[in-house]
Amino acid sequence: MLGSGRARSRVAAAVVAAIAATFPVGSPGGAGDAGPDQGRDARLRAMRAEISRLETELEGLGRREAGLLGDVARLGAELHLREEEERAAALVLETVTSAVESRTADLERLERQQAERSRYLAYRLRETYEAGSSAELRRVLTEESADSLLQGFRYAAYLGERDARLLREFREDAARARAEREALLAERSRLERSREEARLATEAAARSRAERAKLLDGIRLDRGKHEAALAELAGAAHELGDLVSGLSGSGAVRRLDVRRFRGLLHRPVAGAVSEGFGEIVHPRFKTVVPHPGFDFEAEAGTPFRSVFEGRVAFASWLHGYGLTVIVDHGGDVMSVYAHASALTAEPGQEVLAGDVLGYVGDSGSLRGPYLYFEIRESGRPVDPAEWLSRS
Repeated sequence: MLGSGRARSRVAAAVVAAIAATFPVGSPGGAGDAGPDQGRDARLRAMRAEISRLETELEGLGRREAGLLGDVARLGAELHLREEEERAAALVLETVTSAVESRTADLERLERQQAERSRYLAYRLRETYEAGSSAELRRVLTEESADSLLQGFRYAAYLGERDARLLREFREDAARARAEREALLAERSRLERSREEARLATEAAARSRAERAKLLDGIRLDRGKHEAALAELAGAAHELGDLVSGLSGSGAVRRLDVRRFRGLLHRPVAGAVSEGFGEIVHPRFKTVVPHPGFDFEAEAGTPFRSVFEGRVAFASWLHGYGLTVIVDHGGDVMSVYAHASALTAEPGQEVLAGDVLGYVGDSGSLRGPYLYFEIRESGRPVDPAEWLSRS
């Protein structure tokens, strides 16, 4: 189901190696880095951290997830990993391209300076050869006054110092130009490797995207797969219910009674409710599916927030729901937030109404990114419309 793992591992290793070569761990960046370069460096570090997190997540899913929902979860996690590797490879390519362009411009500027110095030094060499060493002395000795004589000696000394300085700079920059040419060759070679790594990463992401789409299409269009997925979802819903019952009374510290704010709770995310509380009828197979919560439409990466103050009772991966947060608000009332792309909340954390718990995603989702939300009272799901503010 997951395709050619070895080929994908090679792509992942190449991308991580490219990031490491472009900006090694602990490296402060090149001398004189500024602005865009520092911004790229920070983004590469963040991407490396995210790739590492996604690799750990995918490895964990491989150990604990099974069935169709397990395949959906693993393919979703793998797709996010490949897409992050694709973005990282593109950024590495951008960084190396910028370095090649900058080094090429530096070398061209240096070569222009060398050409100007070379012309001047050739002129001075011809002039000295043609005039002979006594020419300047004869000119100085014919000056009319002592002031003019002193001025003449100073001018002659200045010319000598300037020629010596220019000759020294010419030799130093000639050595620098040779080093720059060698470094530029190395950068161009790295550029070609980066282009190939970016191409492989893009292809790997495209394969993962197609594989996941094929699986989801099968669940939507194939009755057997659809019914198998429904059975697994029903089992996952029972697991969620057992989890919530086990977490009830998790010891949150509160000053407010959530029940007094029924109908006034913050909405978890700005977005329309595409599926409400109750039941959903499948348009193709006419199967009836219980839907004990709200589906909030929101773009991937949108932050979702706690609807009321409370204590985070659960923040981890949950079978059938992906990355999930459960907040205990006291009074035997809990809120559930599922299918996140990433979580910021941690178990045991005290939160206030409006605090960010994570970001909208499609982990464990059968239909792309959205936020699944439930309110549970005494362990049972209740209609969120009775609790949430309409504004």
